[in-house]
Amino acid sequence: MSPLKYPLFVSDIDGTLVTEDKKIPVANKESISAYRDQGGRFTLATGRSYPEAKPFIEEMDIRLPVILCNGGVLYDPASGHLEATATIEREILNRTLRELNQRTDLLDLFVYTLDRVFTTRLSPFSQALLQSGDFPLELIPRFEALPEGPWIKLVAVAEPETMPQLHAWADTVDDPLEFVQSSENYFEILPPRVSKGNALSKLARRYGFAPEQCAAIGDHLNDLSMVKTAGQSAAVANAHPQLIQAARQIVPSNEEAGVAHFVRQSLLATAPHAQGQ
Repeated sequence: MSPLKYPLFVSDIDGTLVTEDKKIPVANKESISAYRDQGGRFTLATGRSYPEAKPFIEEMDIRLPVILCNGGVLYDPASGHLEATATIEREILNRTLRELNQRTDLLDLFVYTLDRVFTTRLSPFSQALLQSGDFPLELIPRFEALPEGPWIKLVAVAEPETMPQLHAWADTVDDPLEFVQSSENYFEILPPRVSKGNALSKLARRYGFAPEQCAAIGDHLNDLSMVKTAGQSAAVANAHPQLIQAARQIVPSNEEAGVAHFVRQSLLATAPHAQGQ
């Protein structure tokens, strides 16, 4: 049995585990290895799809299910299985696309399935934001030409000054959907009750843990539910102000290996000989 007070640890990827150039600091890797050596279980929670997250899953040798698409998908590395935790009904998807298509001068729209992403246009702004080489994008002439689902989420990509308009629009929507801003440029529409926090609770139950036995760290509003659910939580110094306010502690930024600081100071502290690790 693990001597750790928090035997399950979940980390966000972008803006948290990795630096701005998408590298995982050595200190983060070493601290997570020490946590695992003490019996801790570690996995990732991200807004990314599986193809986008795959390099980090492999680099960190993740063996637990990975939370993808902000809780919309669980990926099991042992079996290679992708499981949708919930989906958006086609009628609701079409209605949402019609409404947002009226704002296409301000944003680009991306529809996610389990392993592919569809769009009708790719502006230079969105193209610059996409992860080169690992974004499974397919251009289609119009959204009516979308193949069959399941539909995991819809993402609107826009300049930061457009985000208040998207939040205001979301307040007028009657359909059962979840809305979350996952970065300064990404506004996400998800199935009902889908969040990183709910996915963390589901994962904890699978391994016989209570949410209070889990630890989580993140940087943006899509991490808010996870940080509130976990018994121990941290926000990196570069995090959104609301996440900083909600987290139990603030650690150095993603550029300064904040994940390593969190693990060393808070997750290994109750393990035997942890201070000397």
